[in-house]
Amino acid sequence: MPQVTEMVCTGPVVYKGEALLKRDLANLKAAVERHKPTETFVPSISPLDVFGNQKNLHYKTDDEFLYAIADAMNIEYRAIVDAGFILQMDDPHLVTHYIKSHDVGIAPYRKWAEKQVEAINHALRGIPADRVRYHTCYGINMGPRVHELGLEHVLDIILKINAGAYSFEAANPRHEHEYHLWETTKLNAGKILIPGVITHASVLVEHPELIAERIIRVARLVGRENVIAGGDCGFGTQASATPEVHPTIVWAKFEAMAEGARIASRKLWS
Repeated sequence: MPQVTEMVCTGPVVYKGEALLKRDLANLKAAVERHKPTETFVPSISPLDVFGNQKNLHYKTDDEFLYAIADAMNIEYRAIVDAGFILQMDDPHLVTHYIKSHDVGIAPYRKWAEKQVEAINHALRGIPADRVRYHTCYGINMGPRVHELGLEHVLDIILKINAGAYSFEAANPRHEHEYHLWETTKLNAGKILIPGVITHASVLVEHPELIAERIIRVARLVGRENVIAGGDCGFGTQASATPEVHPTIVWAKFEAMAEGARIASRKLWS
């Protein structure tokens, strides 16, 4: 059996990655100046995801531990935005927590999630909402996914996060129908949706026309100016793990997404 290493907090949480962060942001800035993209974002892990993968042996309460992590991560978030980039907070733990405790029920989960969003907003303090994307997903795996939380149980809570854009799984077959939620859920002015239109949960390369349909049906509900095409989740965000989707398939999916977005734009602005 492979050994499992458990991370444990045994002292005060402090941020110590300034030098490495500065190097990475400088490298990205050099690439941006050369290629001049329309917009650039930098992913950074949420305090909740850090909290959920470590055991607390130092702080008196788990709330103290979570807010200490939030304070530390605020340093990284501010640095990303101060460098001129958009911050994308990656937070799979908010919705995957339910998978680990689905037998408890929806109401206790929602009470838990409300408290976590308060900590997320604490971590984002001092950062303009329009410089933040919030991304949540159900993790990188090709399992049956029958215990995943329905978006209808947490969408209103997610929209309380101080972000300008919300990224979520929408191409995953367990969740593709959830675009109907926007028929009754109001998207506040100035906010943007980034639905996943390609998925990491399948090696099939989505057809550009299908991708265009996924974009158009959301755009018609919340406004064409308020939608950006995105992926359900990363295809290989764990450096220690072998990617489940081969890079050649990943790039084919991205090419299909770009073409699908072009088709959708032509139809929405025709």
